Amino acid sequence: MTDLPLPPQDYDFSSVLPLRMEFVFRIRIFFKERIRFTPTTPQGGRVYVPPAGGDITGPRLQGRVVPYSGADWARGRSDSAAELIAHYMLEAADGTPIYINNRGFLYGRDADGRPIPNRDQLKSQTDVAAGAATKWAIADDTYFILIPAFDCPVGPHDWLTRHVIVGRGKRIPAPDHTVFDYFIVDPPRNW
Repeated sequence: MTDLPLPPQDYDFSSVLPLRMEFVFRIRIFFKERIRFTPTTPQGGRVYVPPAGGDITGPRLQGRVVPYSGADWARGRSDSAAELIAHYMLEAADGTPIYINNRGFLYGRDADGRPIPNRDQLKSQTDVAAGAATKWAIADDTYFILIPAFDCPVGPHDWLTRHVIVGRGKRIPAPDHTVFDYFIVDPPRNW
């Protein structure tokens, strides 16, 4: 193996420019059920959460979440973090179908940023009445970050398929839904 020279310990990183992010749209997804599969596997427990519907608003995309077009297949890990793996369909206001694969992590954090156990999420919850609160607890300080991937026909929304987009989520207990804000990553010019 070739020995590569390392930068000096006092290397000045002050010239490194941060990535720019621009808000592009918000998705609200409403839920009526959360099904936990038991027993868990060596890889953790699985939860099935299908979207009952939702809406998309923002400067670059408007439309709706297609009801029951997929689900979040979250996996509860032994460190109390939930690994999110969601697949569902969106429909832009012009009728364009858009597939989204949302991957990320969700967990309540302690003062040091470590995941805290959430025992309230060990049971399934079905038939949440319209406007009723979910019984699943939501921590005050929650890490909820996603990296979605999109697929759609060539046309006015295909920009989704060739940019890195980062999302953040917030769970709302009543009515049971999640709000996702999405940002397009744009490197600084001439970096």
